[in-house]
Amino acid sequence: MKKILKWNHKVGGNCPIQADGIFLGYYFYFRSRGERSTIEFSHSENEWEDDSILETYILYNTKFPKAGWLPKWKCKILIYKGLIKFWLKRKK
Repeated sequence: MKKILKWNHKVGGNCPIQADGIFLGYYFYFRSRGERSTIEFSHSENEWEDDSILETYILYNTKFPKAGWLPKWKCKILIYKGLIKFWLKRKK
């Protein structure tokens, strides 16, 4: 059975908080820094590095630069929210 989610790097660090992995065969990169948390998707990590991005979602916005200091549990919830949004869009 093929894994739906494989982490390359789980949520870690502070300002920025970062994570990445493979979801349904697509590469994703999560970053939380400054005023926002985002997740980006591409076909592969190499394509992501070449700025060939399929989708970008802003998952969290704040007026104060606190996004880089969110607790890991909140970042995981944001990541799962982004994964679900991406999955729903691909399902159409």
